[in-house]
Amino acid sequence: MKTLLYFLIFNISAISFAQDPQLFENTWYLQKLIVDGEEYVPPTNGEVEFIPLNIFQDVFDTVVCLNLSGYELTISNTEINVFEFIILLDEACVLSENNDYENLYYNGFFEWQSMDKTFAYIIENQGNGLSLILTSAVGNKAFYGNQQLSIPVFSKPQFSIHPNPVKNELFLSTTNPIDNLKIKIFNIEGELLSNLKLENQTAIDVSNLTSGMYFLNIEDENGNTTIKKFLKE
Repeated sequence: MKTLLYFLIFNISAISFAQDPQLFENTWYLQKLIVDGEEYVPPTNGEVEFIPLNIFQDVFDTVVCLNLSGYELTISNTEINVFEFIILLDEACVLSENNDYENLYYNGFFEWQSMDKTFAYIIENQGNGLSLILTSAVGNKAFYGNQQLSIPVFSKPQFSIHPNPVKNELFLSTTNPIDNLKIKIFNIEGELLSNLKLENQTAIDVSNLTSGMYFLNIEDENGNTTIKKFLKE
């Protein structure tokens, strides 16, 4: 009788702490945040096309521009406990909308500077895919799907720049002929160095820049934005 009782207790305990394997088998893409009752949809532009989340047994990572990692995970079938968060040094966002969303995601939802945070999670069917919902202790929510949301790309031109590295003139090429492009050049610290318009021309004078890494912000007449990185020799 005691053996049977121990067996039942063991199985109930094992079920209560079982992990959903789908949590680890998918890359999750952020669809929206709800923070303090307000809904926030992720930005989609040339700098941030999507925001992925990958969860492993002991660590998770998610990326807007900087990489946020959670360490020493304890995962049951309903909760994920993160003992410690770390932001890995990488290239910071240039666009302010991306910086704002990264701050909302990392600070507002994950509260990454705090330790020992617990998030409830639910995995559900979503059309032909799956959804993952994380809920913080204060009720804020992050909604993910295991498929990227379809983004209409037919109206968004694709740009390339050359030569890269560049000495004096940077040339811009595009899949669709477009006039009236707004061009901004930022340094690695995000400081705006140049703001100009291109009308029926493809050459950008960068001869006055010092050697280093820069970001070229290209905005077309429809408001679509693309970020290109280039190196000035």
